[in-house]
Amino acid sequence: MTADRTAAGRRLLAVAGTAGLLLGTAACSSSGEVTAAGSLSYDHVRSTAQGLAKTGPCPFGLDLPAALKSAGIDRPVTPGPKDEPAVRTELGDGKPAEPWPSGFSVPPSLPSIPATPPSAWVTCTYTVGSTPVRIDLLAIPENGPVVNMMLPSIQVAGNLGVDQVQQFANEQPTAGRTKVTPGAASVGVARVAAKGKGDIALTLSQDTVNATLEPALTGEALRKATEQLAAQLRP
Repeated sequence: MTADRTAAGRRLLAVAGTAGLLLGTAACSSSGEVTAAGSLSYDHVRSTAQGLAKTGPCPFGLDLPAALKSAGIDRPVTPGPKDEPAVRTELGDGKPAEPWPSGFSVPPSLPSIPATPPSAWVTCTYTVGSTPVRIDLLAIPENGPVVNMMLPSIQVAGNLGVDQVQQFANEQPTAGRTKVTPGAASVGVARVAAKGKGDIALTLSQDTVNATLEPALTGEALRKATEQLAAQLRP
């Protein structure tokens, strides 16, 4: 598992400046057509994640080559970057609110590090052309905060500054909508209505930390590909 995806990593990033966004209120509608809704439940995502093999295939009907083709992105796709598993999972049991470490200056509105709900996180990795690409799916059993819980990893993948993170938090997609991040527009984020109580988000991003940005996998083409992935989701 990569450090930015672990619960500890998310909380450290939160302490560094994004904690106030992790469980904030989702705001504003966004651009994008309606995606698949109500096909997956949190319980199903979690139970599936528990039994996934690291060699793949990516679960829930996700077909990246088909999504890219539908979005007009003509690149060869192979599962898993070199020396990495094609599928990774992380199951979180949740964590209660806790005091801030001593010495940190925090706003009065955040008297403690926010609690996090239980979660199921699935990552599918690919190489598109020569670019490492990943699909992340996060499901939680509560309504509302799922995109905010992904903000630290979205920030890293999208190379976002603090102001851009705040902008995206304020304009994040509502259920059935898909957006790309500000700036280089290198992360697509789809919010998918869960079956029953819960919240699900899917992201499509390239590895901009260890590889050069691939322009074909940005902007409106990336948004369309992310939207297509969300529409593919099924139990």
